[in-house]
Amino acid sequence: MKSRPLIQLFCAALIALTGCQATLKTTDWSTYVGPGQAYFQKEEIELPFIGDPLEPMNRGISGFNHGLMVGLVSPLAGIYRLIFPRQIRSGIGNLFENLLFPVRLVNNLLQGKGAGAWRETMRFGVNTTVGLAGILDSATAMGIEPSREDFGQTFGRWGWRNSSYLMIPIMGPSTIRDGFGEIGNAAVDPLTYIPLSSLVRGFNKASDAVIPYKQFVRSNYDPYQLGRRLFVMVRDLGIDDYQYSTESENTGETETLQSIFLTNQQEKFPWKGKTRKVEIPTTGRKLPYTVWIQERPAPLVYFIPGIGGHRRGNSALGIAEALYRNGNSVVTISNPLNFEFIESASSVAFPGFAPVDARDAHVALDAIEKDIQERFPGRFTAERQLVGISLGGLHTLFIAADENSPDHNLIAFDKYVALNAPVNYEYAVKKLDLFYNAPLAFPEDERDEQIARILRKVLDLAEGTLEPGAELPFTRLESEFLIGLSFRTLLASIIFQTARDGQSDVLKTGGGSWRRAMAYREIEQFSFMEYMYAFALPYYAEKRDDISFSEYGARRMFELSDLRSIERGLANNEKVFFVSNRNDFLLRTQDASWAEALFPNRAHFFERGGHLGNLHRQDIREAIARFVNTPSS
Repeated sequence: MKSRPLIQLFCAALIALTGCQATLKTTDWSTYVGPGQAYFQKEEIELPFIGDPLEPMNRGISGFNHGLMVGLVSPLAGIYRLIFPRQIRSGIGNLFENLLFPVRLVNNLLQGKGAGAWRETMRFGVNTTVGLAGILDSATAMGIEPSREDFGQTFGRWGWRNSSYLMIPIMGPSTIRDGFGEIGNAAVDPLTYIPLSSLVRGFNKASDAVIPYKQFVRSNYDPYQLGRRLFVMVRDLGIDDYQYSTESENTGETETLQSIFLTNQQEKFPWKGKTRKVEIPTTGRKLPYTVWIQERPAPLVYFIPGIGGHRRGNSALGIAEALYRNGNSVVTISNPLNFEFIESASSVAFPGFAPVDARDAHVALDAIEKDIQERFPGRFTAERQLVGISLGGLHTLFIAADENSPDHNLIAFDKYVALNAPVNYEYAVKKLDLFYNAPLAFPEDERDEQIARILRKVLDLAEGTLEPGAELPFTRLESEFLIGLSFRTLLASIIFQTARDGQSDVLKTGGGSWRRAMAYREIEQFSFMEYMYAFALPYYAEKRDDISFSEYGARRMFELSDLRSIERGLANNEKVFFVSNRNDFLLRTQDASWAEALFPNRAHFFERGGHLGNLHRQDIREAIARFVNTPSS
């Protein structure tokens, strides 16, 4: 292509302006001999690295776009949504999408996709006529699926694969390749030649995107890093037409994927909550919490989400809404392994040791209780209940066991409900580490393509309309990898936040706040077990007399994080309820038997649902609500 030298010159100019990205440095674990050696030398899959040589500039533009989105688009979009209901906004969006037909047609032809070009032609014909000029997407209802292609994807198809990430002012995330592609898109797009029409199209789309955008930014430690990875992955997967199987299996792992539907059902529910901050006595810093208050005095339920969960994350909102609908006022806090909690309320440098994390959560809940009584006098009845899911459920049970300790001086609850809590902490985190490496089952020469097929399937499903309860076409192995990938992504943010504050010399890659890409590359190599051995174990070995930097010390950490270590405190607490699923992969058979024996008449197991995969269902929510609202014996 004649334009290639110009493109290369432009890329070189941008890189020269922003400098090169930091150099990757890593510890050579192949020669390591010490605690956890087997984990550091274990084979693991390695996802493709997404470089970011323009990162300082990109982060600056991202900050500008964020200010624009929150300061200007958000208030205007709120007024726009009041004037135009969702159905009208959807119709406007469909109309603009229909007018993009020339872009999709030309690029399907340029990529040699005759079938895609024909489908787009049929879609345009059907939607323009039957769909009333495109206001209705009648083609999709008739089973004529879109074939969305643009010039960025065409350039990729022609061989321009690896392209630097590029944040464009106002327009948002892109790559240098896709940025040049926008020139071609604009040339073919008929709205380019109609004044202000492109602006109206963009604003209509942004009016609905601003709410999930704000939630995404608030609930992630480094939204730029995660957004960059997701964008580049989606664009790269869109270049190749991977053929994948729609085979599905009915297992706890596949049912767990249904947890994506665990979120609030009413769009306005998140904004009914009031967010406040309270000073934590052990840190002197202020921790945010969110409270939904009933109009009349009502019982107050505190909720702790799962590992790394944010107080306004999807699962927290889903459970909070269900509890609120059942007549309770609700408080949500972030999980002790969430960036917000680590920054404000964690008393240790490296969270992950369950007894300490649970104690920190208890201290925070006690401070919130005092604050909430002062801020909202007379708005709550005397009942106080604590609910937690997954790791938050494990923390809930540690807090319950603390009631009987001699030095107990924090808030006590009238009921404790643990949902899908792991019993054996070590087994649970090992399982999640193992899931991430599920693709090792594929032959090495097929592994990258098989991973791409799995991710492309996720992308295609996400672009469609997913309804709660719909069967998701994944096998057990595919589900394991997706669960493990989500866990590993979360872990990377935990390590970045905790390990780069000067309290550990494990990480070698520098870069600072404006250059993080290579540091993340180093961090993403760590499993949770490696994090515990490399960061948490040395830290606690210095802080505690009962933990040494040895395999015995690591065993001690995991033993003290097991629910069996607090069995005596739980056995005599009639206010504790344990709710889980028989096929939860984080529970072994002996774990379920232990819980049933320890909590007679207070342990309930649903037959199916995997891990959190049935909490979106109305019947399960109603059953759980009965546990919360039924007086304890």
